Amino acid sequence: MYYLAVFDPVPPPYCVFRRYKREAEQDLSSTYGLFNSGYVINIYHTDSWALLNLQQRIRKLLEGLPLTTVGGIFVQGLVVQDDFHTIPALLQEARTRVYQGVLDFEVIHNTD
Repeated sequence: MYYLAVFDPVPPPYCVFRRYKREAEQDLSSTYGLFNSGYVINIYHTDSWALLNLQQRIRKLLEGLPLTTVGGIFVQGLVVQDDFHTIPALLQEARTRVYQGVLDFEVIHNTD
């Protein structure tokens, strides 16, 4: 699963992938255990970014996810953690127009 977080002010670099967990999952068809790694996508921005510019950058990243691999495994799911309530409409539009069921998609609104 992937978490997309938008932070302000921006620390470098613009976008990073980092592993936040690695869990063993039992493979029922064999005695081998499969490992499911979770990664975090951090997208950073500053006040100087226009909202449209931010949306365009996010859209470009999201549209490439169905063809993206991490450690040789295709991305199959995306969980969006929305702290600032500025991007859910764009993300739902991307889900409808781009993914068309290819990518599992969920938006979480943080109340903190």
